[in-house]
Amino acid sequence: MTNKEYKELVEAKYGKSLKEVMSELCVDRSLNKWDGAKILGVPEKTFVAWRTQFRFGPDQLKYDRAVKVRNETISTYKEQLQNTNIQRKFKHNKESSLKGFRELMERKLELEKLRRSLIEEKDSLGDMSVLLKIATIESVLEYLNEYEQHNENIENRFIKEVEMMELFLNREDKY
Repeated sequence: MTNKEYKELVEAKYGKSLKEVMSELCVDRSLNKWDGAKILGVPEKTFVAWRTQFRFGPDQLKYDRAVKVRNETISTYKEQLQNTNIQRKFKHNKESSLKGFRELMERKLELEKLRRSLIEEKDSLGDMSVLLKIATIESVLEYLNEYEQHNENIENRFIKEVEMMELFLNREDKY
């Protein structure tokens, strides 16, 4: 049988387009080529050809999801920065204070988000570098928020991390 004949059989059996059937098997149920081909009653080669045609292969799905997330993130960044003058003057530039540090970090975050939205999709190393900077700055700002609110969670988390590290180090010594 040809792929076209198999296609007609599958569509008739399930009462759906081949793309819908393949989406159900590959995306919704995450079936591999062997199980998918067995369920449809088609050769593995045919199943793989259809899966590839509709971009439902595991690697294709991961790539397409990553591109979608990247595009959504860039869109969010552009929206956040829409009314932001990246070259505006600093309010706290003459002081060494937490307010000055916060302003610097917030401005640096804006700059990195702008950089991320301008990086070409093919520059994955540059993209990764900027993502790491954004995550780091966001973490610093979170700690700063907690610190300014006199939140005891920072110290408690630190103490727990030290305790976990001690347990880990003690366990390492025994091996």
